[in-house]
Amino acid sequence: MDLARPERGWADWVDGVTAIVNMAGALREGREGELEAVHHFGPASLAGLAKSRRARRWVQLSALGASEEADTLFLASKGRGDAALLASGLDVAVARPSLVYGADGASSRLLRALSRLPLWPLPDGGAQRVRPVAADDAVEGLCKLVESDVCGTVDFVGQEEASLADYLRQLRRMQGIRTAAKVWAMPGYLADGLAACGACVPGSLFDRDSLRMLRQGSTADATDFAALLERNPLSFRQFGAMA
Repeated sequence: MDLARPERGWADWVDGVTAIVNMAGALREGREGELEAVHHFGPASLAGLAKSRRARRWVQLSALGASEEADTLFLASKGRGDAALLASGLDVAVARPSLVYGADGASSRLLRALSRLPLWPLPDGGAQRVRPVAADDAVEGLCKLVESDVCGTVDFVGQEEASLADYLRQLRRMQGIRTAAKVWAMPGYLADGLAACGACVPGSLFDRDSLRMLRQGSTADATDFAALLERNPLSFRQFGAMA
């Protein structure tokens, strides 16, 4: 199913379905309008169809910081999609994760590779605040949302907040590297220039929008997520047991 291309055949996918979990997403546009289609218009259309076919429950995987007023297309399109779903008439729960740590995740692989370097070129010296969440905790949270009657938004975050630099230090230790890396506080103008270059590279995870999101940080209170899990989520310091 391609959420960017609504089709009549979608009806076959929702017949007899009582709950839908939507995990579709894209960080960057491959073609103009793709993010709005994947994050907003496609899910909203599918939700309308699902409601007409007597589906009841929708669980949406969004992103921490998603808002209709966000200054990045990724977070703004996510926010508009979330708002449309919450107003759809279905029982909707929106999961908004921070940085997700998983052994096979693209962003996790990138951060682990960066952590192995002897010198870290980090915008603002890596002072940005993050609250990484374990992939296993995020999956468990999604399963609980499917099975529960919780509606609204839930921030999926880990038990402990850290600076980006401290998170990288933990990832470095997890890989058995005991020597400390040096942090180079990359000047803002240079980070902006590299982000502009990254925007020209297909598949790059570093562009103007990702730099804006990095500067904003990714953290929230863990109380609601802990209540959903019925336990405290893992701290980033416990991720070593998952490696």
